[in-house]
Amino acid sequence: MKPHLLLTFILSISLLTFSCSKDEIKTSPEIKQLSFTEKQKQLISTSNAFGFEFFKKAGEISGTNANMMISPLSVSMALGMTRNGASGTTLEAMTNTLGFSGMTDTEINESYKYILETFTTLDPKVKLQIANSIWYRNTFHVEQPFVLANQQYFDASVTALDFNSPTAVNMINAWVNEKTEQLIPKILDEIPDNAVMYLVNAVYFKGQWKYQFDKDKTEPKAFTIADGSTLQVPAMMEHATFPYYRGDGFESIELPYNQGNFIMDVLLPDPGKGVNDVIGQLSQQNWDLWSRQLYDKDIQLQLPKFKYEYNEKQVKPILTAMGMGVAFDPDHADFTRINSEGGLYISEVKHITFIVTDEEGSEAAAVTSVGISNTSAGPDQPYYFTVNRPFVYFIREKSSGTILFIGTVMNPILEN
Repeated sequence: MKPHLLLTFILSISLLTFSCSKDEIKTSPEIKQLSFTEKQKQLISTSNAFGFEFFKKAGEISGTNANMMISPLSVSMALGMTRNGASGTTLEAMTNTLGFSGMTDTEINESYKYILETFTTLDPKVKLQIANSIWYRNTFHVEQPFVLANQQYFDASVTALDFNSPTAVNMINAWVNEKTEQLIPKILDEIPDNAVMYLVNAVYFKGQWKYQFDKDKTEPKAFTIADGSTLQVPAMMEHATFPYYRGDGFESIELPYNQGNFIMDVLLPDPGKGVNDVIGQLSQQNWDLWSRQLYDKDIQLQLPKFKYEYNEKQVKPILTAMGMGVAFDPDHADFTRINSEGGLYISEVKHITFIVTDEEGSEAAAVTSVGISNTSAGPDQPYYFTVNRPFVYFIREKSSGTILFIGTVMNPILEN
């Protein structure tokens, strides 16, 4: 019987500090419109739909009233890269769960490649870097088509390491630290004896708010949390024209960064409603409808500063519930496109995120790891948009609709 093997995939995303001056606001260029093929549109749409479903399941399974945040694009990309090593029913299950039915491997990979290349040059004032790497045990055989696919479409660097050497952990952690601009200093504490590979993706984003909040206007304001108690939290103020939408039991506002390609949406439940009432309505169909009905509105905004870390510990049950259970099954998983001898299955998936939002902008990070083991192993007056209770938010690219982060703020001063 073959010894246990462990194959881990790691994805890190960083969204860093924003700042701008009033002069920059006045001269900000218009949003850049992107052109997508039908297959690229399908990948973006299905990635968002996957993210909505993942976020819903995370809330249901985790059952937490704490602040939450996931990165749909992060999880989708990590699994998309993992998918390049799947075969048979495992490939079919991952394809269906990710929403890629009807697309070939090439169409899926080319769509990811287009997103990776296009977003990095989308806004001249936004620094967006996307990096991928594969690290594998120097005694482990990796099928070349798997390596080449990730090199060609994800621009992944590939390095053979002596995993028994303590320097291997340091090298991988140093790469993560560098690519996330020190926001995520390390991802590994050790490499297990049966580990054979780490696949790592890192995204670094640095931009500016289009309309910067004046720090002098920030002051303590009341924020009512889910249990009905009231806290005093630092609240930011801004008076400007923002895209606005009134939904069923909630209202939303769109806050642009830089030229407006990257934005934060804040979805505020009506009094008497909660974040779950909003989350329950999340779907790609509804999201498309809401986005089309945004209109400019003169708004006096009150938004709390917030900062927290979130560790989603139930990723495996979430993905199993979404239809990917066979990939976790030691007896039936098939990753023979990674190693033709087979015997591999996903043994663990981790997803950790961090965000801080203040007057200058937002700083956020997400880490997703997937481990695979051997089978033996309005009016004239401004409208007041007052965010003084739990809310849902998104960070996305507006032209394509690609969602980078989805989160909830239940308590702005609770760092989880």
